Amino acid sequence: MNKLLLIPFIALFAVSCDNFEDEYIETNPTYAINWEAAADSSSSSFVSVYWNSTKHHFNNDNFGNIGQYDYWPEAHGLDVLVDAYERTGNEIYKQRIYEFYEGVKAKNGGKFWNNYYDDMGWHGMAHLRAFEATNDARYEASAKQLWEDIIVGWNDYDGGGIPWNHEDNDAGKSKGIPSNGPAAIIAARRYQKYPNEVVNGADNLVWLGRIYDWMKENRVVIQSGRVFENIDDKNGDWTYNAGTYIGAALEYYNITGNKVYLNDAIKTADWTTSTLINSTNSVLSDWAEQQDHDVNLFKGIFIRYFTELIMHKDLPESTRKRYIGFLKRSGESLWTKATTKSPVVLYGYKWWELPNGTTALRTQLSGCMLMESLGKLKKEGYIE
Repeated sequence: MNKLLLIPFIALFAVSCDNFEDEYIETNPTYAINWEAAADSSSSSFVSVYWNSTKHHFNNDNFGNIGQYDYWPEAHGLDVLVDAYERTGNEIYKQRIYEFYEGVKAKNGGKFWNNYYDDMGWHGMAHLRAFEATNDARYEASAKQLWEDIIVGWNDYDGGGIPWNHEDNDAGKSKGIPSNGPAAIIAARRYQKYPNEVVNGADNLVWLGRIYDWMKENRVVIQSGRVFENIDDKNGDWTYNAGTYIGAALEYYNITGNKVYLNDAIKTADWTTSTLINSTNSVLSDWAEQQDHDVNLFKGIFIRYFTELIMHKDLPESTRKRYIGFLKRSGESLWTKATTKSPVVLYGYKWWELPNGTTALRTQLSGCMLMESLGKLKKEGYIE
């Protein structure tokens, strides 16, 4: 049998075996989209098609190929599992979360430590979420260990911050939002959960202040909210950097009540939704999106923290309405123009173009995060 036909058939069979109740097939995109049903179909297809039931990690594409050295996308796969489990309570997602721990640990050489601080940051956030969702103590322990491994990277080179990796070269010394945004969010969340925790000589509120201040002073244009890697290169302005900066600002506001941080989050959200978009259709987009590339995962990360901002009780209602409109526009474009829905849901890496038959893990993750976001907003009453 042709491989292209075989994989979707197997995936559809897996959906039925896992007893997911919904298979959302939209045949007429002119009527209102049921976002909870779309999220159900999206996440059930994701688990059925991309989960490696033998090795207990995610495959790199819908044909079962394995990216042996992929580590950071696995963390976002775990995040999607947690999203789906929290939204639906379906025990299948909980089981995959349980299996993920040993499967991904084995794939990474029997540990969660990684040469890249940003990669450990994504896992540190996801593991803490997995613990909070399932009460699996293994994730509490790994989240703590990852945080300890991350914070030792802080140094005074370039005024502070956490570097990209452990290597003693220009790349290893370089610093940016990818390593520091997740670290700031971890510091904030761990301070709120473990207020007496001290790591590398300081409590987590101190670390949050140090990391956030470094980002704001070194990688943000305060007047506009632009988050950058290189101030002279706008092609290095990425949605995921804006996302984690928004997430860190929001967490800082939750702790301090200082409106400066809420305003930081709003300003960067406004900048992102007016700048990092496709000019033709005003849908979220990153420069250089291409087949099977890291950049395809960036949009989903922004969506995660943008959604937290949308749901925050202190966000002005007019701003909330505007943000929801933007999010729905991206979701409607993805679901009606860039998604194949039969026999399983697969996404295009541009949220206005259909996939070409192969959908890489990073692309699928971004689409799943958008659908889970809209499904959650619908369930919580933010979308009618």
